[in-house]
Amino acid sequence: MGPFVPDIISNELNLIVALIIGFFFGFILEQAGFSSSRKLAGLFYGYDFTVLRVFFTAGVTAMIGIIVLSFLGIVDWNMLFINPTFLYSAIIGGIIMGAGFIIGGYCPGTSFAGASIGKIDAIVFIVGGILGVFVFAELYPYFKDIYLGFDYGELRIDKLLNVNPGIIALGFTLMAFVAFIITSKIERKVNNISTHSKKFFELPENKPLLFGFAFIAVSLILTFLPTREVYLQNKIEGIVQDKGIRQIDPLEFAFRVIDEDNSLLVVDLRDRSDKRYKTIPGSKQIPFDELFYRENQNFIKKIPKTIVFVDGQGILSSKAVAFANEIGNHRTVALRGGLEGFWAQFQNKPKEINQNDLHQVAYLNFITSAPEKLQMLETKYSRSGQSTDAKPKKKSGGC
Repeated sequence: MGPFVPDIISNELNLIVALIIGFFFGFILEQAGFSSSRKLAGLFYGYDFTVLRVFFTAGVTAMIGIIVLSFLGIVDWNMLFINPTFLYSAIIGGIIMGAGFIIGGYCPGTSFAGASIGKIDAIVFIVGGILGVFVFAELYPYFKDIYLGFDYGELRIDKLLNVNPGIIALGFTLMAFVAFIITSKIERKVNNISTHSKKFFELPENKPLLFGFAFIAVSLILTFLPTREVYLQNKIEGIVQDKGIRQIDPLEFAFRVIDEDNSLLVVDLRDRSDKRYKTIPGSKQIPFDELFYRENQNFIKKIPKTIVFVDGQGILSSKAVAFANEIGNHRTVALRGGLEGFWAQFQNKPKEINQNDLHQVAYLNFITSAPEKLQMLETKYSRSGQSTDAKPKKKSGGC
């Protein structure tokens, strides 16, 4: 969890936490009977659906937990790495993995739990898995095209259907609840267990149904809970409308950029594909939607410089200033008129000036020479290899 909650768990402490969790995870697996191949095989033969219940419970708990913790700002799920979806790989790999489960009676995690207590079949399973990795690596060039076939990239159901994540959580919880009921009936029938001895709520094995109702209730509430990004965007919309936003004049801004004022940091909020206007030399690119990522929030809060937010017409800049103020940084300003107004000022030169007015002469000289000086600065930053893209790196991990 370290990469997702860095304010609480550092990357160094994360390794220790992972080790401790690993010990407890293995201990619980063994105590729950998952070190036996019969436990997983029971899922396919219908006499023991514990594995299905564990996976569904873990999925529902993780889904609800991430939604709630993300809303509270504790976990940044934008930093979660999502494996790309390759359709052929998913179908063929799923068939092979399922066959391996039923033949071997283990999955990678439970096989190590079995090996830890000396189960020979678990050790053989692990050796087979290691050999499979080497065989796959050696033969990969021959079926690379199949492996990478039908690449759909990073898919998220809520994004695909354009719905609130809470609705997906509710649907998944209901599916788990129905699966629990159906598999319980199958399990009883296969094992010849009578179901007429006690009332519904008195059955110890049916008590988990009460937890099922609780999960459904929580999931139902989550359908009305907006994502943290939507919540913050709605909040800053109100701030922008109710309060004035600090802005910097385009002419003053141009002078300070050309003067290489180190007290300023320019943040470009445009999408990476937006090339309608030239970039401000030395600016750092953080698309507006990525401002809400924890990594970028921490950067904005802790930077000691005055941040100048820029975008096309200056609309997003005002929102970014409101957002920065909301998270505690009041040293931020928006570029008045946006990049459109900034570059337009060099085109709208006065046709006539009073040569005796030193102010007008200095102004004309500045806006005439500014584009060339800005281009020289851009060349300077490009040659130095200074990266201006703050695209955050997602954290990978998993089972």
